[in-house]
Amino acid sequence: MTGFGLMLLFVALASFYALGLLGYRLLLSARRLSTEIIKSKALIEELNNFEVTIPSKAQVTSGSDLVSLLGERRRIGQAKEQRGKSRRRRLLQRIKDIEIDKR
Repeated sequence: MTGFGLMLLFVALASFYALGLLGYRLLLSARRLSTEIIKSKALIEELNNFEVTIPSKAQVTSGSDLVSLLGERRRIGQAKEQRGKSRRRRLLQRIKDIEIDKR
């Protein structure tokens, strides 16, 4: 076999190897896509089965209800603020727990 024949054989083997690698990566991508499609179908089915809630109509309030309504609004605001603070606290704790030496 001449030098040209050996080079042609080498190029053919290299191209088959490259095609095999491309096929393998395509197979891995197809598997990941399949799992994501299954997850999305489950979520879509769950969304389609969701029961629609009808909002209640607004009620007229009087001046005597004002104190209780303002208190309820303040409690809702404080609860929202506490949720934000706890979320920030958890985030900071997760950042502190990151071990930089393991990288």
